[in-house]
Order: sequence, then C-alpha cells, then structure tokens
Amino acid sequence: MSKLVQGIWPALCTPFDDRLALSTDRVAPLVRHLIDAGSDGFFITGGTGEGRQMSVPERRRMCETVTSDVGGQVPVVFHVGGTTTEDAVTLASEAGSLGADAVASVAPADQPNDLSATVRHYAAIGAASTVPFYVYWLARDVDGQVTPAQFLEAMEAVPNFAGIKFTDPNFFVFQQLVDLSGGGLNAITGPDEMCVAGFVMGSDGAIGSTYNIMPRMFLSMYDAFRNGRIQEAMALQVQANRVIALLISVGVLAGIKKMLEWRGIPVGPPRPPTARLTGDGEDRLRAGLDALDFDVV
Repeated sequence: MSKLVQGIWPALCTPFDDRLALSTDRVAPLVRHLIDAGSDGFFITGGTGEGRQMSVPERRRMCETVTSDVGGQVPVVFHVGGTTTEDAVTLASEAGSLGADAVASVAPADQPNDLSATVRHYAAIGAASTVPFYVYWLARDVDGQVTPAQFLEAMEAVPNFAGIKFTDPNFFVFQQLVDLSGGGLNAITGPDEMCVAGFVMGSDGAIGSTYNIMPRMFLSMYDAFRNGRIQEAMALQVQANRVIALLISVGVLAGIKKMLEWRGIPVGPPRPPTARLTGDGEDRLRAGLDALDFDVV
C-alpha cells in the first residue's frame, strides 16, 4: 500500500475572525502561502487546528473549505477526533465527500489511557470512513504498559488503519513500531523540535504546528536529510528549535497566529482555553525574532 503522508505537512491553523467565529475567507491565503512554500500536504482540525474547540458543523466547513482551496494540489488529512465517538463517526463518514484524502483521530477523550476503549473508538471511526484512517500515539494518552507490539496487534481490529501520528519524544518506541510493521506502517512524527531525529528513526513524514510559520526551513531540512547532507539538516534543526523555544516562552499557538498576522496572513487569535498573546508576550516575541541571525521562513 502506498504511503499517503510523506515529507513536511503543516498542521494547519484554523482561521477565526476577531470575534472568534470561523473565517473561511481567511483559509485560502494561508493555504496558498504554504503550498507556494512547497508543503507536501495539510493536516486539519487537530490540536493546532483547535478541533476540540470547534463544533461538528464548523469542522465540516473547515474541511470543505481547505480541500476546495487546495484543489487537489496536495493531500489533506482531516482530524475528526477530540470529541465524542458519535461526532467523530459522523465526520469520518463525510470526510471523503468533503474532499479529504484521509481521516485521523486521537484516543477517546474520556478514556485516553484505556487500549480497549481506544480500539472501540478507532474501530467505529475506521468503519465509518471511506478513506484511510490514521491513529495517534500521543505521549500523555498512551498506557505506559502497552508495548509497540501490543498496540499494532490491537490496531488490526481497526478498519482502514493506514498509519500512526507519533507525538512522543520516545523515539525508541517509534522505531519499534516502524520495525515491527515491516515498513508497512505510514509512520509520521509530531514533535517539531525532533523532526530530523524522526527521519533518522524511520519517519515517512512530519506533521507540525511551526510548519505554518517556517515551512521552508523544515522543507530544506527534509531535503538535506534525504540527500545525505546530515550536518546541514542538523544545523537547520538547531535554528528551528531556537524559534520553538521562543514560542514556548510566550505561548506556541498564540505566537504562531501572531506571526502569521505580522506576515499579512491574518488567522485571528486562538479560541479559549488557549490564551491570546499578551502585549508583553508580543514584545518578547518580536525582540526574540529580531535577535536571531537567520530568517524564519
């Protein structure tokens, strides 16, 4: 089976207006900017896309808008989780008709550390979908007693299971998932700050929040790695991590959205419970970016 997710995929910010209503008019400029940069695909309404803070109709509209604006230029994965199983199933059943190339979901919000509950949740979503289904290995939600072999065995009960988005710094576990699958798993890493490490350990692609604001840096990193320029890839990771550390100090999502606004691509503030960037945070972000000796692109 071919692997849909390869290369560098922004976890797309969801644009809101200043009153925090979904702003579909603001999607096209963001999508165009990231496609022009060379992005290999988009992951929508996940954590960065604030899917948990969106209603089912809003997520449906976001998916339809993104896929229309993308126009088949790159694939789109629609995250349907972070809600009830029933709502996730509804969205998964519509994903193909909305233009999505695949769906994804986190574990059930009320039982994230229960593998049996997770399998039931995933199986219902996968059965409802007419497109490939990607599950999560999320550090805070995985039962620490579950081995990679047990996890993969459990996923055999999930229809349309195609791959895993691994957001966890334990790349020993990630490498085992890749190895035990015999290379058949579409293995995707999540931590932006460990992108190169993920590729070293067998990742096919990377999905990240900060790819919204520095896609070219990560695309150059990926190209350098694939073509054996490892020192160059490592140096780019160091630069990216300086930006990531700065964003962590002020609020990652709020900082990303503010930086897009500064670049003439307004996407509005984040929805609660994520805090908006404070005036002091905005000043510190500007000062920190100005102090860098490289361009954040």
